Amino acid sequence: MKLLKFTLISILGLSLCTACGGDGDGGETPGPGKPEGPDKSSTTGIDRFDASNIFSRNTYLPDNTAMQGFNLDSDGSVWYTQLSNTNQAQLNWVRAQPNKTPDVQTENKDYMKLTYFGHGTNTALEEDGADRYLWAGAYGVCNAKGQYWNEKLVGRVKYVKGATVKTNECNDYYYIGDYTDLHPSIDAENDLLTINYGDSKNSSYRCFVIYKLSEAKKAPMTNVTITCTDGFQTDRPASTNPVSVVVRCHDLTTLTPVARPRFLKTGYGASGATYYDWQGYDVHKNRLYYAEGQSNYNLFGSFYSGSSFAYVTVFDFEGNIVEERTQVAVVSDKDKLTQIGVSVFGTLEAEGIKVCKDKLYLGYTARGITADNTKHYQNIFVFDPSSK
Repeated sequence: MKLLKFTLISILGLSLCTACGGDGDGGETPGPGKPEGPDKSSTTGIDRFDASNIFSRNTYLPDNTAMQGFNLDSDGSVWYTQLSNTNQAQLNWVRAQPNKTPDVQTENKDYMKLTYFGHGTNTALEEDGADRYLWAGAYGVCNAKGQYWNEKLVGRVKYVKGATVKTNECNDYYYIGDYTDLHPSIDAENDLLTINYGDSKNSSYRCFVIYKLSEAKKAPMTNVTITCTDGFQTDRPASTNPVSVVVRCHDLTTLTPVARPRFLKTGYGASGATYYDWQGYDVHKNRLYYAEGQSNYNLFGSFYSGSSFAYVTVFDFEGNIVEERTQVAVVSDKDKLTQIGVSVFGTLEAEGIKVCKDKLYLGYTARGITADNTKHYQNIFVFDPSSK
């Protein structure tokens, strides 16, 4: 997932955040004669954990890699996005059922391949009758490591089991302006399409634009010239050759957004906070849920050193903190993770966040289901959404 530039603070000094000073926080520290500010403590319950918080665990996907994220279907199934372990230009889009037992679930053969799109850090599922569409960043750029980032458009692609779809073969494309690193979220119940983007003029901020979904899908068409790399044309996944292409898109710059929230990438927690990799977001009603975290293996290069960490912060549509940056307790609890059969090493990498049917779902890739098995298994825990 995409790395944040985080301040190096001793891991031993970590504690739950009790005060936030992020962009737009809007208040001073209360002192003598000053009224207390609004209560920003978390109402989600992520600071606690019991068996009722297990939604699905130990799901093995077609390639032995971490999921990049997940989406939930009204029919009860889970849709995972996962980078291939043999081709970094390929995203697997996998349909599976929640795994309600501690046993490993491996028979997940219902998937298609998306090639040359991007990293798939955050995606959205759209249901249209019996059809399903994935919204994802498209026309990514291959870097020197063969990784695809810097998505220039959002693509909408219909699910067809067993099919392979290239980044230039989507059903629809959406353009929001001259930005990169586009990652969508959909709240169909409230008719919202949100797109996270990178703004070179505001690189210290995490930026979002929110539209009415119904308006976005009817936005006028335009031809957009973008620059990407030519792998999708040459079938060379590692090619870094630049190419300019013209793409027919829905022009969302013609719409009036519902909101444009933004907040500092490393300035929304308590003073002295250590920040971790951004691991996805979701928008539901009038709240933006933001996830970060890293596994002990990624932090220290070892299954045996330190703990994993994950946090969730809830913002409003102006980028103000509604519920402060709060640690997901179970991710750092090695004893609990061993007890529930997820990881004997406490190795959990945060991978995705969703709000669905008034529940908050947090995704994690675990390694070390036993001391001898360090394959990647996908887990989803469920909590309450914000009540503020």
